[in-house]
Amino acid sequence: MARRAWTEAEEKKLLDNLTSLVDAGVWQGEHGGMIPASFEVLQHQMTAAFPHGSFTKNIIEGKIKKWRETYFTIEDMMLTPGFGWNPNENRLVVDNEDWNEFVRVNPRARQMRGMQFPHFNRWAHCFRRH
Repeated sequence: MARRAWTEAEEKKLLDNLTSLVDAGVWQGEHGGMIPASFEVLQHQMTAAFPHGSFTKNIIEGKIKKWRETYFTIEDMMLTPGFGWNPNENRLVVDNEDWNEFVRVNPRARQMRGMQFPHFNRWAHCFRRH
């Protein structure tokens, strides 16, 4: 099944709604768990905001899973010697040697070099290990 293309407005709304669930204590960030009915709440909120969108539980769950995986990969990089974070650009800073060593062990991170992650702080709020 092809991955759904999300608009910036849709991502922002989903992240706003997810953050509200985190703040309400419904989301358990480290374990990626949520009370099952919460996906229904997110689905309803997204459909209300974007009536012509297709927001199934699986689509919403897949997006949140992708965000969570990306957050933990960035967190792992930031804990690795040689990596830093540029808060003005929301991107990792690393030299070629340290980068090559990291992706040798973590090949799925290869495409992340040079990317901006404008939602990183909000992902941290939702997924951070406590």
